Amino acid sequence: MSRSPSPIKRLLAALALLALALIGCRSSTFSNPPSWVKANVLSAKEDHPSKIVSDNDAVYYVTGGTVASQHEGTNNIKRISLKDGATSIIVKGGDLIPESSLAIDDKFLYWSDGGNLYRVPKHGGTSEKIIPGAPQPDEMIMDEENFYWLIWTGEGSPPQPIMYAPKKGGDAKPLTPPLPPTTAICLDGDTVFFMTGDGLKKIPKAGGAIVDVYRNRLKTPTLGLLQDKDNFYFMQMNSRGHSSLMKLSKGGGEPTQLTPSINHTMDFVLAGGYIYYFDEVPGMGSFGPVALRRVSTSGGDSVALDQGEGGWIKYLDVDAKQVYFTDISKVYSLPK
Repeated sequence: MSRSPSPIKRLLAALALLALALIGCRSSTFSNPPSWVKANVLSAKEDHPSKIVSDNDAVYYVTGGTVASQHEGTNNIKRISLKDGATSIIVKGGDLIPESSLAIDDKFLYWSDGGNLYRVPKHGGTSEKIIPGAPQPDEMIMDEENFYWLIWTGEGSPPQPIMYAPKKGGDAKPLTPPLPPTTAICLDGDTVFFMTGDGLKKIPKAGGAIVDVYRNRLKTPTLGLLQDKDNFYFMQMNSRGHSSLMKLSKGGGEPTQLTPSINHTMDFVLAGGYIYYFDEVPGMGSFGPVALRRVSTSGGDSVALDQGEGGWIKYLDVDAKQVYFTDISKVYSLPK
C-alpha cells in the first residue's frame, strides 16, 4: 500500500516547482533580450572597446585596458574609416595602457596613459608626449590653447582639483583647489563650467573665484553636464537611484525636466538639437536590455532608436550623420 507524501515533502515539492517556474520565467525574460537589430556592426571581436569619438571621417576607440590585454597585445587605440570601413591601430599600447579618455581636433587624437598626455596624427604615426605628469584624466576637453580635465576619482577618493595644461605642450597645473567629486566639465567662452553633486559651478579659464550657477537643493546629487548656446543639460538623481534629464537656461531660473528617466552610469551626448542617451527598457528590470533613445532639447516625447543587451554598454558619441557606441566586443553605428 503506497503512502501519500508528508505535508513537509509536499511543501518542498511545491517550492521546487515554484523555483523552476521562476528560473524559467527569468530565463525567458533575460536570456534572449532583443539584439541591436537596427545598429550596424562596424567592428566585432574587439577586446572590451570603450571610449569612442568621431570626426565625421572616422571613429576612434580604446581597446583592452588591463594587464592581461597588455600581454595579449590588445591594449590599443583603433580607427575605423567611415568611408571604406577599414580598421587600423593608430596607438599600439605596448608597455602603456591607454585610458578611456580621448579628445580630437582637426589634426590630432589626444590620449592618456593615466599619467601623461600624448598626441598622435589622426591617420596614425608616432605618439608624442606633450604633457608629462598629467594625473589620470577622466573627462578631457580643450579649446585652441589649453586642455582641461577632471582627475579620475573612485569611492572614498580625496578631493581633486580641475587641471589644465597648454595644448602645445608643457606642465599640468590646477585650475581650482581640490574639490569634492566632480562629474562633468564644459567650456563656454572664457569660462569653465563643472558639475558637482550639489550643483553647477563656474570659474574663469584664467583662474579666480568659483561661483555657483545653480545650487541643487535636493538631497540627491546632480550628475553630468552638456551645453548648447542657450542651455545646460544634466541628470538629477532621485531617492531610488535613478535619474531624470534636466534642462537649465543659461539666463537663470529653475531647471525643467526633459525626460523622467535616464541611465546616469552611461554616456549622454548632444547633437543637432537632440540629446542621445541610454535607459532601461520599461518592464524589463535593471538587469535587462537597454534602449538607445533621443529627446529634443525643446521637449516632447523621447524616441527609442534601438535596444539590446545592456552589459558593458556605456560609451557613446554622435557626429553629423550617425550615433556610435560600444559593448563588450563590438563597435556599432546607427543613423541619427
